Amino acid sequence: MRIRHFGILLLASLVLAACGEAAPAATPIVNTAVPPPTTTLEPPPTASPNPTSTRETVALETAVPPTAQSPTETPTSPPAASATATTAPTTAEPLPTPVAIIELAGATVPPGFSFIKFADLYRPTSLSFDNAGRLYTTSFDGTVHILSDEDGDGRSDNDTVFANGFSTALGITLRPGSSDVYVSSNGQITLLRDENGDDRADVRQQVVSGLPTGLHQNDNLKFGPDGLLYIGIGSTCDACVETDPRSATIMRFDINTKQGEVFATGMRNPYDLAFHPVTGDLFATDNGRDDLGMDAPQEELNHIVQGGDYGWPDCWDEGVGSGCAGTKTAVAFFESHSSADSLTFYTGNRFPADYQHNAFVSILGSWLKSGVKTGVARVILTPDGDGYRSE
Repeated sequence: MRIRHFGILLLASLVLAACGEAAPAATPIVNTAVPPPTTTLEPPPTASPNPTSTRETVALETAVPPTAQSPTETPTSPPAASATATTAPTTAEPLPTPVAIIELAGATVPPGFSFIKFADLYRPTSLSFDNAGRLYTTSFDGTVHILSDEDGDGRSDNDTVFANGFSTALGITLRPGSSDVYVSSNGQITLLRDENGDDRADVRQQVVSGLPTGLHQNDNLKFGPDGLLYIGIGSTCDACVETDPRSATIMRFDINTKQGEVFATGMRNPYDLAFHPVTGDLFATDNGRDDLGMDAPQEELNHIVQGGDYGWPDCWDEGVGSGCAGTKTAVAFFESHSSADSLTFYTGNRFPADYQHNAFVSILGSWLKSGVKTGVARVILTPDGDGYRSE
């Protein structure tokens, strides 16, 4: 994989590429038995929320490709939603070694690049732009902000509280073709709508409820051009057999027909999703289990296909573990326990041409492992048959 090192503010790093994203070819949604009755989509009544901010710079992380990546194929039928957890093998297979990243205090950027602080927020968790270029954010305190740069200096001039009162809001997206805002918070998805143009939500409707929560919960969410809403669902445990088949998956919902289904399985915590702007293929980050020591498993960037099993809990890294048959291997790896989280593809016109359609992944850091550097990884992906390779 070709890597370019530079340091940027995390918030600004995600600002650079929030343009249109594409989804896989539309697949008819069937009313499956996967989501239990507690997962519901409801028509939106009108509700009024109760309207009522610091972030340091980060450095670039380096992603590592698998040593051999087979083309990804869509299975004829979805695999089991979970498997029996195992311990690490007696003889560990060699792992790809991520290149060390640079601390921002000593970081340099390529000629023509710079990094600036766009805004001060309390623990921002997700970002989404509207058609006017305004940035919607969720924060860990349950607040949804609208940020805008009115004078074009690259810094936010206005910070408006759009809504608040959410429990662990980890995702936000705007529905294409409308101003409807969808927020992923603990166990639910909520629709927010501003009906009078004052930049505050007048409608607040819980449209999906009863999603499984535990150690993790539902993460970020994205609409594809097929009109379906895709969302990552984290595991309720570190490594276990899940009792709810929706846990540790990516699900998708049809907001219009009120139907949902599991799209792919075997991901412990798929924190963010993005659709490739050219191919329309779905990608997701994933954070591996904690009980295998400090060097395994590595964090992942996965190419997601319908029915794909991405290995958790029994398979990790490049086929390590006892449950790897039929599972998919990541297209890129990051340092173990480094928490590869936010994901976007660059589609702007400010970076050199060879940055077009590159993936960027934010690296949060680790509570478990010392010395893990926060940062942003540039991942260069190339289509390879039915899958992708990273260079």
